[in-house]
Amino acid sequence: LNCWLNTMSTIASVQFLLFLDCSKETMLERLLERSKTSGRNDDNMETIIKRFDTYETSTRPIIEYFRGINKIREVNANRNLENVYDDVAIHFGI
Repeated sequence: LNCWLNTMSTIASVQFLLFLDCSKETMLERLLERSKTSGRNDDNMETIIKRFDTYETSTRPIIEYFRGINKIREVNANRNLENVYDDVAIHFGI
């Protein structure tokens, strides 16, 4: 968060942060499914858990910062692709 506040806040004018809210269970399921065809050797349980930890310590504070200044728009990303897309499109006026 400090990096964002010290660096990006002086050069970026953010209208809103689009937060695709998805449970860890759903993300884990999707990533493990992706691993079957992606060819990525980092789509494994150990690395995914590390990614989740990094997200919570590095990204979550930025999300909460934008929530605190009422510049967050949330989409439930636990649903199918078409429903998520429809909600994202609304936020961008598509």
